[in-house]
Amino acid sequence: MVAHLFNALLGETDMAVGVGTVGSSEAITLAGLAFKRIWQYKRRAEDKPFDKPNIVTGANVQVCWEKFARYFEVELKEVKLREGYYVMDPEQAVEMVLRTLYVLDIPIHVDAASGGFIAPFLYPELEWDFRLPQVKSIDVSGHKYGLVYAGIGWVVWRNKEDLPDELIFHINYLGADQPTFTLNFSKSSSQVIAQYYQLIRLGHEGYRNVMEQGVVLATTKTKPKISVNKSILKKEFPTMSKAVANQEKEIYSKLLKRLS
Repeated sequence: MVAHLFNALLGETDMAVGVGTVGSSEAITLAGLAFKRIWQYKRRAEDKPFDKPNIVTGANVQVCWEKFARYFEVELKEVKLREGYYVMDPEQAVEMVLRTLYVLDIPIHVDAASGGFIAPFLYPELEWDFRLPQVKSIDVSGHKYGLVYAGIGWVVWRNKEDLPDELIFHINYLGADQPTFTLNFSKSSSQVIAQYYQLIRLGHEGYRNVMEQGVVLATTKTKPKISVNKSILKKEFPTMSKAVANQEKEIYSKLLKRLS
């Protein structure tokens, strides 16, 4: 269902694969490991060094990306933010890739932790998913806009070739072969059942209605009721801190919209 939501090819020759995770953070780590292993295979085949992989992200990514890079020895190259533009600039990202590789034939992972359950229902014409040939994997959080309680995420790969067999373990604890690719071990299946229930119960129309109502609430003009500790903001987000100092009310409004 999730693969279909992201426009994956589900035929006899092209078959998307995926796993359920504790959340999108684990999903991102698994996708990163798959990228790293495939990159190492390619470098070995070309008789080139394979000990210094790197990944390009925006400086606005969640800390799980930094954890993945540090724990699994991957160099993290961050596209810096700029005043008035607090997401990754795609043009700067391309420039950074070209400075490193000189080519753009690279795999892309889409971190759709929040937007993965919004874009397919509200913006179906937006091509961000497996309709783009360079997108090899996508993660999404079920316990955000997937409408399930905490503890469930998903990661989907375009096809089996994008998930190396070497990373998959086969266990037979219950009397039959069961492939597994996770970082966690004992885990309740209740969230998986809850996600399945929501998808069946609400369907495409139900999810679209929920997301449409969310947009209405998020875009309704209300008086900001948050306070910003400027000392913390200045330490963590110097670019944003300057904007808050200059255009406080406007930035409060933007922050509320982005955080909603």
